Amino acid sequence: MTKKTIAAEVENTDLVASLLTGVIQFCKKNKRGVIAALVILALAAATGSFYAAHQKKVAEESWAAYYVAQTTLLTQGEEAGFKQIDALAKEFPGTNAAQYALLLKGDTLYAHENYAQAADVYKELSNAKNETVHTVAALSRAAALQAAQDYKTSAEVMTTFIEKHPKHFALAQAYMTLASSQELAGDKQAALETYKHLLEAYTKTYFGVYAKDKITELQK
Repeated sequence: MTKKTIAAEVENTDLVASLLTGVIQFCKKNKRGVIAALVILALAAATGSFYAAHQKKVAEESWAAYYVAQTTLLTQGEEAGFKQIDALAKEFPGTNAAQYALLLKGDTLYAHENYAQAADVYKELSNAKNETVHTVAALSRAAALQAAQDYKTSAEVMTTFIEKHPKHFALAQAYMTLASSQELAGDKQAALETYKHLLEAYTKTYFGVYAKDKITELQK
């Protein structure tokens, strides 16, 4: 070991000792403040642990309620199933289980051609923090409104979605629904522009091929 290495180690040891001495002296001079800080840290740790445990309990109970609601819907029908879903959404608002339960309710209504009611349920999820839920709800709401022949609102929902999520993975579907609603609403020029965008942006996909056919059809 060289003299430089020994000197460096001694210097580091002295530095650590100096820091420890400083901390001890600070604690002695500020005893009450240090105790208060330790109490605050202990409370923060306890609160964090309690919150985590509470969140875990809420998640477990909400998913258990989702399973009950789903089973009830499948075995006892819409009235009983929807009652369970509504109770779940009220008791555990904002949880993933509640949001997926509402999606299930909306999908069931849509499947049974209750389009306007389905659109109302999907609308409840328009501000969902879960990106998957938010995306599915927005696209499904636009489709439900379109099926209910409310083409204007359907187009507005998709326009808003596209503006808020300019790089979203579901943009192609959003543009196709938008174009379709514009076409059904009789706004031929707007529909053509949207189909052209689809063709340019998604040329080699199903959406691009579909858009190309629609453009040819609308330009006849």
